[in-house]
Amino acid sequence: MIQAWLRRAAWLGCCVLLGCGGLLGCGTSPPTRFYILNDIASPAAAPAPVPAPAPGSVATAPTPLAVQVGRVAIAPELDRPELVTRSGPNRVRVADFERWAAPLAEQIRRVLAVDLASRLAPGLMVAADEPAGSEPRRTLSIVIDEFYGDDSCAVSLRAGWSLTRPNAASLHGSEQLQIPGRASCGEQLPAAMSQALAALADRLAQVIVAD
Repeated sequence: MIQAWLRRAAWLGCCVLLGCGGLLGCGTSPPTRFYILNDIASPAAAPAPVPAPAPGSVATAPTPLAVQVGRVAIAPELDRPELVTRSGPNRVRVADFERWAAPLAEQIRRVLAVDLASRLAPGLMVAADEPAGSEPRRTLSIVIDEFYGDDSCAVSLRAGWSLTRPNAASLHGSEQLQIPGRASCGEQLPAAMSQALAALADRLAQVIVAD
């Protein structure tokens, strides 16, 4: 009887030790880190604003319509809170403890709007969250098909876009960009992804000006 009681006590003691070990293991998990994308101003000065025609004068060209970044759609495999990096031609890695501080599509929309504002004439770019008014606007819509980085902070970005003008045909196009990697990356991948968005803004600004 005593031996059976001792065996039961030893078994319960092992369970308690295993449970404590599991709790300690959970306590040593790395902390979750949260990241954001940041806007990058153009190194060149923005063009001067287009002056309004003087009263009684004849305008030689219509004043360009302001532009607002509209819907930004991203590929389903990227539309998640965790950072997704490419680890092979047909393989990605989803980070357990590295997450976006806000939905990725919303961040891309906000950053692109600010990047474009620094590359265009003042007043030509409308803030992403500004409500619609009575003035007509052009709308820039973006579809992100690919937006990956890797362990070297090399980033590939492939995006389609459409620029819509009221009562006129839309312009459509696509852009593909590569940001080269470097020997040491660490936690700098979101900064490299921000550089890719700035490069995309460079190209889109040219489209907007030419429209």
